[in-house]
Amino acid sequence: MVEKAFFENLGESLNPVFIKEMRQYFQNRRMVIFMGLLLLVQFIVTLFFASAMTFDADGSDGVVFFLLIVFAGAGLSVLLCSIGAEQRFAEERSDKELNYSMLTTLKPSAVIIGKLEGAMVMILCIFSMLLPFLTAAYFMRGLSAASLLVTVCLFPILVLYALAGIFAGSFGQKWVTVLFFVGIFNSAFALIPAFFEIVEDLMERGSIDSTFWITVLVEYEVALLAGIMLFLLSLAVVSPPKSNRLLPAKVYLFALPFLSLLMMIPYYIVYGPSDFSPDVFFFIEFTFCCFAAVVFGIIAIFEMPTNSIRVYMKCPRAPVGRFLHFLFSTGFSGSLILAFLVLAIPFALLPFGDLSADETAYFQGLLSIIVSFLGFVTFSLVLSWRTKLPLPAWLWMIIFEVAGNTLAWIPVLLNGGEISGLGDYVRHACMLVSHFYALVELVDTAPLWAFNLHALYASLAVTGVLFLLLLPAIFKAFRMHRRPDDGAVKPPTKEMLRK
Repeated sequence: MVEKAFFENLGESLNPVFIKEMRQYFQNRRMVIFMGLLLLVQFIVTLFFASAMTFDADGSDGVVFFLLIVFAGAGLSVLLCSIGAEQRFAEERSDKELNYSMLTTLKPSAVIIGKLEGAMVMILCIFSMLLPFLTAAYFMRGLSAASLLVTVCLFPILVLYALAGIFAGSFGQKWVTVLFFVGIFNSAFALIPAFFEIVEDLMERGSIDSTFWITVLVEYEVALLAGIMLFLLSLAVVSPPKSNRLLPAKVYLFALPFLSLLMMIPYYIVYGPSDFSPDVFFFIEFTFCCFAAVVFGIIAIFEMPTNSIRVYMKCPRAPVGRFLHFLFSTGFSGSLILAFLVLAIPFALLPFGDLSADETAYFQGLLSIIVSFLGFVTFSLVLSWRTKLPLPAWLWMIIFEVAGNTLAWIPVLLNGGEISGLGDYVRHACMLVSHFYALVELVDTAPLWAFNLHALYASLAVTGVLFLLLLPAIFKAFRMHRRPDDGAVKPPTKEMLRK
């Protein structure tokens, strides 16, 4: 009786979305069939390798068998916990009768956490079933004890895939599902070679040293930072439209360049201050700042210029608090300003990066690409909110990106495919209108100090002019962003806030 009461209380205390997800996983016929086929195939493959094993000196039988098992587990995890979670959540979000955010009193964060918990338990369950086969692969020779830890390196990647599936499914739109499938397919070409390098490095290790644990720790830190970002974006999509749903995501994005310092702590502790390179610090800060600026720009093109009364009722009356609330609240004005503020960090660190002339030119070229991208975002917002043109900002952004990447390659084709033979002014113009061309130009040609510096100046000038054109809309949004006077507007009740 005590045990029964304990498990009943445990079930009541668990997240109901997590319980529902686990039921769907294990009551789904396709999931049971996939897992049964996986075990059957692995058993047959084990018998084949055991009977045909030659016990070569290089131990190739164990290596091949080990890779087959790990790839099978990773593939099934992506299929069930990422693609499957995306399909279920997208179906629930598109159907009002199944939409959790409209039918339950649970917070949106509880819904996302419950789905993530279910995906993580299923990933552990799949690899737990494959553990006997991994042990058999180890006894087939050719693998060191460190090789078995490749599953430890693979776990955060699979969790990120699951979070990406939950994020894509939170939209409940078919076009997002198509983009998600394209992203899954393309990411495989980048991750599979990297995975082979990790396995090769682990197999060559006779023992597990501190360098391996530092690499694993950095991987988990990056996965944690990226996972929090996906979680907050999913939370913003699921939250009610009239709420200040992007506030946590914007605060986190702005703090991301400073949280990136966590990645440097293990390197600094192990190698000491004498071996700590300023180049590593600058590269990490540059990467995170550019990532935050790009995400801020993407968020801006999907936002409205003003907020709802629910947001204005929480606005502080003090000028500083009101301005900070305006920056981080839902609305494209704050997102665009925060993008430029975050991008100012690598500009300020560039003279102190202790970089060579070629490295400085390379980072200047990358900065010109990010600034040009924000210029496209600003121009899209100008056309959407400063003119009477009916298209939304995100559609203008797509038009500019497609047109820019198409027009930029016309001079290249007319020049016989030669990029370096183009005139400097034509190359500068092509870099401004096509970010893909700018990346190709930056990678395929030698870094030229004057060329990249001029491209950066041109990007800053054009983006600055476009931002000035958008300033009236930003000032208007800031004037409206204030708490109403007492008695002017009736504060919303709890019943009103639930709607």
